[in-house]
Amino acid sequence: MEDFESEPKTAGWMKPEGWFAGVKFEPGSEMELTDQVPAAGGKRCLQYNLKTGKKSAGGMFRLLKPSECIYLRYYRMFEKAWEWPKGYGPHDTGLYAFSGEFKAPTDTELHVLVDFTMGADTLVGVGSPRQQVKEWEAFIKKNVGTNPVVGSALPWNRAKPDKIEPMKWHCVEVMVKLSKPGQKDGAIKLWVNGKLVSEGDGLPLRDADHADLMLNLLFVGAYFHPGSPKDQSHWIDQVVAATEYIGPIHPTATK
Repeated sequence: MEDFESEPKTAGWMKPEGWFAGVKFEPGSEMELTDQVPAAGGKRCLQYNLKTGKKSAGGMFRLLKPSECIYLRYYRMFEKAWEWPKGYGPHDTGLYAFSGEFKAPTDTELHVLVDFTMGADTLVGVGSPRQQVKEWEAFIKKNVGTNPVVGSALPWNRAKPDKIEPMKWHCVEVMVKLSKPGQKDGAIKLWVNGKLVSEGDGLPLRDADHADLMLNLLFVGAYFHPGSPKDQSHWIDQVVAATEYIGPIHPTATK
């Protein structure tokens, strides 16, 4: 768990037991710890200072204990005058399964990304560029349903997600369960504020050539493809990765 009450422990690139962020958490930097806004839990949270035209205010990666099933829970908040960048994104967080060299967040055996949209909705999308299952948009449309915004994302087939409201903490949770090698029995779920909004099972998340593939990397941050339209801030808090359901700090709905 990372609650940002103290400076996150950092490690070298792809080293265990810490975040690899590449920045110092100092006041006025791209990422800083702050108590100037109410935290989701505790007294402090992590503030991102996004500059005009920039695609990111930094991000953090952390190796996970290799697992076939991971639950991720975190809280997000955007400033009062927040303006969504035009276009796609942001990629807000990601769970990855990769073997060999990690080249880029979208060049892995599997990545599951939590995104937001210009409509202030939350969605979860999947990619498997190094595996045999690559046509995710067609597969999900045929077997799970259609997301009205992003074709390769899971649909909101259980409930409409809550809109992201400025200066309000939103609890976002995602579960990824790998399939048996070469089988279509994997699963992905997305919760927003304790409400299950997306659920997909029967997913081929691990092909026969990657029998040893495990979920092993977490990304926390936000990457806006077109760049921010202005200087603005957003926050994250109470990040937890586990092998069983976590739930919101103050549960209001069931899993």
